[in-house]
Amino acid sequence: MKIPIAKPLFDESEEQAILEPLRSGWVMQGPRVQEFENIVSNYTRAKYAKSTSSGTAALHLSLLACGINPGDEVIVSPFTCVATVNPIEYIGAKPVFVDINPETFNIDVSKIEESITENTKAIIPVHMFGLCADMNPILKLAKKYKLRVIEDAVLALGAFYKGRHAGSLGDAGCFSFHPRKMITTGEGGMVITNNEEIAHNIEIMRNYGASISALQRHQRKFYVLPEYNVLGYNYKMTDLQASIGVKQMEKLGFILKKRKQLAKIYDQELKDLEWLTIPKVPKGYAHAYNSYVCLFIPIKLARDRINLDQLQSMHRKRNEFMRKLEEKGIATVPGAQAVHTVGYYKSKYRLRESEFPASLMACKLSITLPLYPQMNHEEQYYVISCIKHFKKM
Repeated sequence: MKIPIAKPLFDESEEQAILEPLRSGWVMQGPRVQEFENIVSNYTRAKYAKSTSSGTAALHLSLLACGINPGDEVIVSPFTCVATVNPIEYIGAKPVFVDINPETFNIDVSKIEESITENTKAIIPVHMFGLCADMNPILKLAKKYKLRVIEDAVLALGAFYKGRHAGSLGDAGCFSFHPRKMITTGEGGMVITNNEEIAHNIEIMRNYGASISALQRHQRKFYVLPEYNVLGYNYKMTDLQASIGVKQMEKLGFILKKRKQLAKIYDQELKDLEWLTIPKVPKGYAHAYNSYVCLFIPIKLARDRINLDQLQSMHRKRNEFMRKLEEKGIATVPGAQAVHTVGYYKSKYRLRESEFPASLMACKLSITLPLYPQMNHEEQYYVISCIKHFKKM
């Protein structure tokens, strides 16, 4: 049996949807993009939704639209994809890392204030694996110090924090539609915001800085050339991608339901394994389970911050565990990389790997289990059986 780590959910509806822009000839950003944006806006209850070419582009444009400039500091956790942090560098701003809470994989809000300086201009809370960061304390600090909040919600479509959708609480929220995300358009991203100025700036900057889009020119005065008063980028989504996105959003309810059902089974079956810490969901949160990520360590030991020798020993055992599952046909991956251990950032900012111990531990000891809406009973219980028998393998 072969069990993948993830699998996008497609059927003939996506195939048929792509035919419309192909037949019309309008394959670039156009009416299907507008439709997709409206659907996401309505679902998240954000006033505005602006599509982009990727989640990385969404973060880059959001930082620019929020007025982040060269030399500014942006607080972010290091346990995340490098794509979260790279846009800060694009601008010439400086990422300031704050460690995570190992129980949630999200930024430790108790450590944020001590990292705020006169140069701090924004916080990027990352909603890891579909669980929202603790936003109320973050928003309180942002108000106190007049900081922008840009939510990295690329893994959190369908996640909620105290009744509000991920990405809708700060100044802007960013999503990704990569094939391993909740829904996919192949590649693609989206910014949601309740701020009209931010939405307007993103709309212009994603399209080379043009004052009007090609669709607007086509619908109004095709002979009028746009003005270019700001530096822009080619960060547009195509109607081909958006046509898939529209159909994927129709499936989102089913996708979320299946993922939560599968996560609940994992919770019940794996909760008594003393060497594996399963995901924790605080009260008032709705986890989207973009990924089901565990720690190869008892949570009590994780809280106690094990030393580097212990960490390396357990890291080798975690790798052995993953190899054994691979031999059984079960794909797994680490949860995420710790950005402060990546060559570019480690070298530029002279960071020590031990500087952010919880993030380092999560990098070395996390493991993502297979989870996708098409996963059937036989497949999941095969995974569970192999995990439970690890010591006997």
